[in-house]
Amino acid sequence: MRQQGVESVTILYRRTREEMPAFEEEIEAALEEGITLETLVTPVQVLSQDGTLTGVECVRNRLGELDSSGRRKPVPSPGSEFTLNLDTLIVAISESPDTDSIARDGDRCVSIRDDGTVTVDTDTLACCRPGVFAGGDVTTGPNTVVDAIAAGKKAAVMIDRYLKGEELHPPAEVRRPRHYIEPSNLSEEELARIRRAEPPRVPPEVRRRSFAEVEMSLSVHDATTEARRCLRCDLDFTHHMKPESSPAETSEGKRI
Repeated sequence: MRQQGVESVTILYRRTREEMPAFEEEIEAALEEGITLETLVTPVQVLSQDGTLTGVECVRNRLGELDSSGRRKPVPSPGSEFTLNLDTLIVAISESPDTDSIARDGDRCVSIRDDGTVTVDTDTLACCRPGVFAGGDVTTGPNTVVDAIAAGKKAAVMIDRYLKGEELHPPAEVRRPRHYIEPSNLSEEELARIRRAEPPRVPPEVRRRSFAEVEMSLSVHDATTEARRCLRCDLDFTHHMKPESSPAETSEGKRI
């Protein structure tokens, strides 16, 4: 919004900053760009005049008992209502998949849960209609890219079995790389703490006027320093680790 020339942007969140489901560095970046963060605030009513948005009525909260998510539930504080004047309102409350195109009445090829996600057999990712498989956020809700990739691999195995006329059970096994590293004693120098090298960022005043990349690359010096933070870089998965703390080399002479 700031890049579009908007003078003021305010984020309303009903819990505290510590409980926001966002990366801390992203929150910090938003604050650096001049965005206002109002915590323990819940919008309760949208205000308009002659069909034009004019503001939103809010109430301040206090934190109560833990809810099903493990976070303390926001409880409205009586008499704390206030109005925030605005001309644009963006609602960003949770996430849910758009399954309208696959769940039309009379032509439903999948079963949809109350939260909008698709019901599947967790072992095979098969839907209620034969030959239809689903995975990723559409079945689990908001999740990680890694989980989506894993679901894709599992679905590929199951689709292959289905097309071959084979049984879908037992579940597909995911093969994981296994390496055993011999225990090693660390020196005092290796145990020394080295601060993480932070990549340079474009100044906030520039970010507010541009969609250019914000985080730049590390310098050669910083990249080298960051690499040295690794506890041990002399490990060789094809040979036994050398007893010395010198770099290990493969038969081709390449450092590991």
